[in-house]
Amino acid sequence: MEKLVVELCMGSSCFARGNAQTLAALETFLKEEGLGERVELVGHLCLGSCSKGPNLRIGETTYSGLDAACVIDLVRSALKDQGAMV
Repeated sequence: MEKLVVELCMGSSCFARGNAQTLAALETFLKEEGLGERVELVGHLCLGSCSKGPNLRIGETTYSGLDAACVIDLVRSALKDQGAMV
């Protein structure tokens, strides 16, 4: 099964607006759920929507202004859409 790619903006604006906490929460979630082989976290310097941050992309969809809990829910949903139970 193909890995779910989660791209997290690590630019200064998004990082300061919450992606630092989102990264930590995602890493903890993936470890606790044993999903390290299913999800690939990718950091970017900028996803191009600094004023709407923090930004994250899953597949072809970019999300803005999310907190860590929302991001984990999005990852769970995307994994379910791929046929993985979380």
